[in-house]
Amino acid sequence: MMPNEARLRNLTYSAPLYVDITKTIVKEGEDPVETQHQKTFIGKIPIMLRSTYCLLSGLTDRDLTELNECPLDPGGYFIINGSEKVLIAQEKMATNTVYVFSMKDGKYAYKSEIRSCLEHSSRPTSTLWVNMMAKGGQAIKKAAIGQRIIAILPYIKQEIPIMIVFRALGFVADRDILEHIIYDFDDPELMEMVKPSLDEAFVIQEQTVALNFIGSRGARPGVTKEKRVKYAREILQKEMLPHVGVSDFCETKKAYFLGYMVHRLLLAALGRRELDDRDHYGNKRLDLAGPLLAFLFRGLFKNLMKEVRLYAQKFIDRGKDFNLDLAIKTKLITDGLRYSLATGNWGDQKKAHQARAGVSQVLNRLTFASTLSHLRRVNSPIGRDGKLAKPRQLHNTLWGMICPAETPEGAAVGLVKNLALMAYISVGSQPSPILEFLEEWSMENLEEIAPSAIANATKIFVNGCWVGIHRDPEQLMATLRKLRRQMDIIVSEVSMIRDIRDREIRIYTDAGRICRPLLIVENGQLLLKKRHVDMLKEREYNNYGWQVLVAQGVVEYIDTLEEETVMIAMNPEDLRQEKEYAYCTTYTHCEIHPAMILGVCASIIPFPDHNQSPRNTYQSAMGELTLIYLSKSVYHL
Repeated sequence: MMPNEARLRNLTYSAPLYVDITKTIVKEGEDPVETQHQKTFIGKIPIMLRSTYCLLSGLTDRDLTELNECPLDPGGYFIINGSEKVLIAQEKMATNTVYVFSMKDGKYAYKSEIRSCLEHSSRPTSTLWVNMMAKGGQAIKKAAIGQRIIAILPYIKQEIPIMIVFRALGFVADRDILEHIIYDFDDPELMEMVKPSLDEAFVIQEQTVALNFIGSRGARPGVTKEKRVKYAREILQKEMLPHVGVSDFCETKKAYFLGYMVHRLLLAALGRRELDDRDHYGNKRLDLAGPLLAFLFRGLFKNLMKEVRLYAQKFIDRGKDFNLDLAIKTKLITDGLRYSLATGNWGDQKKAHQARAGVSQVLNRLTFASTLSHLRRVNSPIGRDGKLAKPRQLHNTLWGMICPAETPEGAAVGLVKNLALMAYISVGSQPSPILEFLEEWSMENLEEIAPSAIANATKIFVNGCWVGIHRDPEQLMATLRKLRRQMDIIVSEVSMIRDIRDREIRIYTDAGRICRPLLIVENGQLLLKKRHVDMLKEREYNNYGWQVLVAQGVVEYIDTLEEETVMIAMNPEDLRQEKEYAYCTTYTHCEIHPAMILGVCASIIPFPDHNQSPRNTYQSAMGELTLIYLSKSVYHL
């Protein structure tokens, strides 16, 4: 079935999903009997138009016209019961990143938090807080103790003193713990800050006692000591910092990471490191159609498995064999996905009140510009009646990523945004090739180093997980950048940030980061030459396009965090002026064009730089309502 037929006949444009199932029957005293069920149908998945599985992908303009499809239609939407539905990108805070905030009032002065989640897993995120008590708060009974540091662990009801968590991880001696928190013992200020926490945990000096202390605050009352210790061990292994590792023998890595969190907290409290900004766009990720549908499918597939288990159990209890085709309720997945895409309530149909509303919307077909604009919309899931101004304001880090003019007026102002023309959202790639490369390029693993070495080395983080240290960060960064430009081991959308002040190298390969392309400058010269432009002009004959420019290392994608570590010229003239006036001799990149900071609708405004800024916002909303041709296939609808 073609998409246009689905539109005209009010059908859903979807594809069947088949799985291979192995049924194993185990009887006492007999060998297990395995039966293979090839290609078992379990449900229908809606297909996004122009995606790889879509029938329109790879067709020429002439073929599309014959199928009553507009060649200029970008796709990127679904057809559900004949109506076109678009999934709006949802903003969220990045996981596996440490944030330190100061608390205005309350019992904590500073808090350091991390929402940790295992990559490519269905487990929910587990949050760990490491907080510093406020001076003279109600929580401080003895004035002598001072500012203690406590941890709030997942599934543990009470606060746990930070030193007890270290002892539960197997680091008992005070010196061992301090080596993981303060890398330089010649720093009296930091030593003084940790003293109250050491004094508080003085009574507990063994690992089992510490585990029992944690377990007794989480497990059911009345359980034996062994069970409490086992419960605490499981919490520390599986629920605390799962992105660092959930297997055995991850204690050293977790202790280093926990120490890093405390270190960040202490630096912020001493005013040596700036606090984090919630509205910085580098701390945000966007969930597009892929992750949104994956979340939905995961829940529906779990329900399907539950139903199959119950059905099988019923027959096994009677000692009978059962039919797999009857056990699988194919409507669960088909109807579940269709319901969410049709109504916009993102979640289980039975728990509709908990589901997010407005994720799926009817595609705006007023004009071609309004369609493009709707496909590039971004939503912040914050209550529209919130009084906070900060999340709505235009943050500096949105330059080139989000359109500064195109946002609705009224309650949703600043919460509903639109991508700029050249913004690109990363798809995500595996970090394993980078980790292997780092192992070869003299990165020292955390398990192998002496803690005293950390003070003078650079920490390396991959997707928020501290993997090791390096002695020559400059050389390492140059090599990583070279590999990315050659697209050798590293994919073009991977971002690398070297924070010189904090001695950190952060590498991100995850999905949902917002990036934009920039022209590369080397030794004050653009790498884009006239021959590249000439070949682009003849791309119809020589198949020379954008991807070739990226692969040749002429253009590269830079995300919001990496943008802060590079020097960008506004236009090629700046590079020429720089030789005469020497305003800056260290340009690393150049903008493709300054107008690329605008979105689809704001780009149509003539002379937007001569307008008062709200006028551009009004016109961005009104430009969608103009009378223009909708698409080439409009007469067939």
